[in-house]
Amino acid sequence: MSELQRWDRAGHLPEEASLDRLPDRRRDSRLPAVDRNRGRGLDLSPAEVVARRSNRRWMLFMVVSSVVILVLALIATAVFVSNEPSGPKISVPVGYQAINDGYFSYAVPRAWKNNPSNTDQAGDVDTSGPTGFAGEHIAYSASAPVLGATPPVALEALGASQPTPFDLTGGRPVAIAGTSAAFVYTATRPGGFQATVVNAYDYKAAVELWLMIQAPPSVTGIIVSSLRA
Repeated sequence: MSELQRWDRAGHLPEEASLDRLPDRRRDSRLPAVDRNRGRGLDLSPAEVVARRSNRRWMLFMVVSSVVILVLALIATAVFVSNEPSGPKISVPVGYQAINDGYFSYAVPRAWKNNPSNTDQAGDVDTSGPTGFAGEHIAYSASAPVLGATPPVALEALGASQPTPFDLTGGRPVAIAGTSAAFVYTATRPGGFQATVVNAYDYKAAVELWLMIQAPPSVTGIIVSSLRA
C-alpha cells in the first residue's frame, strides 16, 4: 500500500505533506516540460513561423543571386571568347601544318617544330626544322607600314647563334589576303646568310607582322603564298 493510500484511509493529509512533495519521476527537473495544452502537434509558434519565412526569403535570395552571377559569368565568358583573335583557317598542302598566331596564319613543313628559345608571350614565334625556319614578330600598330620600314630587333636573333643585325634589300609590295599593306624583302648577313622577310598589316585588328623565312625556294614560296590575315 502506498503512502498516499494510507493517508486517505486516515481521512486527512498531513499539513506537512503535499502532492508536490510526493515522489514522482515526472517532476524531475532534468526532463523537458510537457505542454499539456499543445494540441497543435509539431506546429511552429508564431515567432518560429516568422523566423522560418525570413530564413526562406534569405535562402531564396542567395539562390537567385548565385544563378544571376553564374549567368552573367557565362555571358561574359562567351563574349570574351567571341572577341578573342582566332586568325584565319587555311588549307595546307600535304606534308605541311598551319601556324596560327591569332591574327595571321601560314603553312610550314610538318617536320618543323616550335623553337622555344625564340618564342615568347610578347608576339615572337619561331618554328624550325631540318630544312629551315619561319620566325615571326607581331605587334599592334596604329597605321600600316610603308616600304622600307625598319624591322624589329627581335628578328636579329633568328638564324644566328646570337642576335646579329641584317640588311633588307629588294623591297616590293606583295598581295596577301586580309591585309591592307604587305611587302617582301631579302635579308642578308655577312657569311652568306639569306632569308625572305615579309612585312604585312592586318587592318581589322591593327596588327603588324614581320615574318622571316629561311628555307629552300619551293618551301619559302608555299609559306609566303599561304599567308593570310
